[in-house]
Amino acid sequence: MRVRKATIIDSAGLAKVQVDSYRIAYAGILPQDYLDLFTYAEQTQDWRELLSNRMDDLLYVAETEAGEITGYALGRPGVSDIPTYDSELVALHVRLPCQGKGIGRQLSQTIAAQLKASGCTSMMLWVLAQNQRARQFYEELGGELLDQTKQSGAGALEVAYGWDELNSLT
Repeated sequence: MRVRKATIIDSAGLAKVQVDSYRIAYAGILPQDYLDLFTYAEQTQDWRELLSNRMDDLLYVAETEAGEITGYALGRPGVSDIPTYDSELVALHVRLPCQGKGIGRQLSQTIAAQLKASGCTSMMLWVLAQNQRARQFYEELGGELLDQTKQSGAGALEVAYGWDELNSLT
């Protein structure tokens, strides 16, 4: 398994991981009609557009030796819904068959290291409150449940986790 910076060539692989992850991880949590809106073609185009523009976001992929994308992490320096945190882990997805093999941890650590290199000192993220598997993962990584909630775009409750020090992740 190798983690590297994403390129525009990865757009279809990113879309596959994203759409499959949404459909599996969010089934029963988000409305099915909302999940059905995510298609491979549309998400591939979204990733192409994102990766073809200059961006401050950090996007890394995990891939097999054969080049198959198995996961990705998207980090954003300097932007956070919680003022005491100077970066955000916007998204982390790993294909279900590849979970439990350290890929999510490696992607999280890579994003944390890159955020730290860009001058950030702390990181937060939002996760669906009902997504117990993801919440457990972030707690195992040392994330602290914060006293912050918000509604997702699909109407579900999200809770925040944070790391006061990126050093604890890197």
